[in-house]
Amino acid sequence: MKVCIVAGGSGGHIYPALTFSDYLKEKGSYDIFYIGNDHKMEARIIPEAGYPFYSISNQGLQGSHWDKVKAVFGQFKAILDSRKHLKKLKPDLVFAFGGYVTLPVVIAAKSLGIKIALHEQNAFVGKANKWVSGLVDVIFTCYEEAFKGNDKVYMFGNPRAALGQDKRKDPVEMDRIGLDKDKRMVLIVMGSQGSDTMNKLIQEAFIPLKDIDYQIVFVTGPLEYDEFVDDIKGKTVPKNIFIESYVNQAKLMPYTNLIVARAGASTITEIAAFRTPSILIPSPYVANNHQYFNAQALYKKQATVLLEEKDLNLDSFIQAIENTLNNQALLEDMKENVAVFDTPLVNDNILDVILKVVNHE
Repeated sequence: MKVCIVAGGSGGHIYPALTFSDYLKEKGSYDIFYIGNDHKMEARIIPEAGYPFYSISNQGLQGSHWDKVKAVFGQFKAILDSRKHLKKLKPDLVFAFGGYVTLPVVIAAKSLGIKIALHEQNAFVGKANKWVSGLVDVIFTCYEEAFKGNDKVYMFGNPRAALGQDKRKDPVEMDRIGLDKDKRMVLIVMGSQGSDTMNKLIQEAFIPLKDIDYQIVFVTGPLEYDEFVDDIKGKTVPKNIFIESYVNQAKLMPYTNLIVARAGASTITEIAAFRTPSILIPSPYVANNHQYFNAQALYKKQATVLLEEKDLNLDSFIQAIENTLNNQALLEDMKENVAVFDTPLVNDNILDVILKVVNHE
C-alpha cells in the first residue's frame, strides 16, 4: 500500500506523523512519501528521517490584509502542484496530520478520488483540519472535545513509540546529571524552545528553594541554555537544582515524582504513558491557544494541575509544586486519572481503520 503523509509547520504535526510512518515502515509492506512546504521545517526534518519529500508552497492566513490575499491566491498553485505529485505517485491514501499544507493536498486528493485520513493532535481543532474535515473519509483525534458529534471520528490518541511499556528503571540519565535516585524529583521542561518566563522565575526561586528536601531538574531548552548560564553568573545555584540544556526525558520519567511542563500533545502523550503527576502551564503563544484546551481536557478529568502563565509568579509557582508534591492522595489520583489518555495501541488501531477505508470495508 502506498501512503502519502502530509504534515507541516510545527513539530506537533510532524513528529506524530513520523512516528506513524516509522510504525508502517516496520510492517514492511508500505511505501511512504511526504508532501510538505518547501520553506517550513518539514523540508529539513522529513528528508533527514529518510522519507521521500515532495514540496509545494502555501501560506497560512496571517499577517497584513495583502499577505492574506496573497495566501488565498497561492492556494490555487499549491493545489495544482499537489495534484501533479499525487497523479504521478498514485497513493492509495493521503494521511494528513495538520498544518496549512494540509489544505491544498487534501483538496487535490479529493479531486482525484483518493481516500483521505485526518489526524488532529489537540483538543482545539486547527484551522486547516477544520476546513478540510468535510472532505475526508476518517478522522482520528486525541481528545473527545475535538470534532464532537462527527460520526467519522475515532478517538485513538497520538501516534507514539513504545513509551512507558518497559517500566524498568534505567539510571543512565540520572547518573549523567548526578541525581539521587532515593530522593524525590521534580522535572521542569518547557518544550524545545524553552520559556523566558520560566527561566527568569527559576532564578528568582534559587533563594526560597535552597533548603528543599527534593531535587529539581530544570531544562532550559538548547536555544536558551547559554543565555541562562550567563544570567546566573555570580549567583549561587542550590545544590538540589540541576540546570540542563536537554535531557533524555523518557529515561528520567520513571524516576519523576512530578513534571512541570507545557501542554503540547506529544508532552501529554508521554505524561500519560508514564502515569506521571503533572503541573501543566500551557503556552499562550501557540496558535488558537490550543495548549490551554489540551490542559483543560486533563484538568476536567482531575488528571493534572492547571496553572496559566498569566497567573504564574514566584509564589504561585512554588506553592503549586509544594502543594502537589506533598499531597500523596492528589499524586495517586493524577496517576490513576491520566491513564485514560494513555493509548498504547494507537498505531494498531489507526492502521486497522485505515485498511478498512482503503479496502472499502
